[in-house]
Amino acid sequence: MFFVMVLVDVIIVFSFLFIALRKGDIHIKNRMWVYLFISGFLFQIIFLLRKHWEVYLLSLNTSLWYVLTIVQADNAFWEELAKLLAVLVVVYFLDKNMMVQFKDLKYSTAIFTYTGLAYGIGEAMSLMFLYYYPQYGQIFGMQIPVGLTLGLGYVLERFFAILAHGIMGGVIGIGFSRYIFNKKFISLLIYFIIAMFYHMFIDGFVILCQYYPQFYSFFN
Repeated sequence: MFFVMVLVDVIIVFSFLFIALRKGDIHIKNRMWVYLFISGFLFQIIFLLRKHWEVYLLSLNTSLWYVLTIVQADNAFWEELAKLLAVLVVVYFLDKNMMVQFKDLKYSTAIFTYTGLAYGIGEAMSLMFLYYYPQYGQIFGMQIPVGLTLGLGYVLERFFAILAHGIMGGVIGIGFSRYIFNKKFISLLIYFIIAMFYHMFIDGFVILCQYYPQFYSFFN
């Protein structure tokens, strides 16, 4: 399944680049695409350490509504912040001249969507690694069951998760473009929160099914 997941990742990345470069007419230096991908990928792994804090939050309360609100809001905040920082770090340290181009809504949305996809791919690959080597889960505060078998179901789930992270990144990109254009932080904040709510909605449904397995019957 590892190579299947890698193949899916490659298809997603190159499909997006084809659309962005050929159809969207987005022009940045080729190496910046590479740096943005690496940044999005690595920021996911770095921010996975937040799971230690999440474990603490869960130790306080495990009721459904607490998990759906407090825990998921915390999770969404850190994940969206990771996407934002992944772009800003690359731009700040490697090409500050890119900043003015974020005034272009299409440009900003494309860059953040791409970085969001990279973040999602980082999540897919890091989780796969931890499933294969559960002993390393404790580094990130995660308890991974031993002996899990990954199949096409995992690949399909991660495929949609990667696309969802791309959408979240794109939403943040819209807010960032408006912030660069009008210098009003509230513009970025609003879209950041929208991305968080979208994230919470997706994860919330999964959590709801974990608490009430009968919800799965609607899709069987």
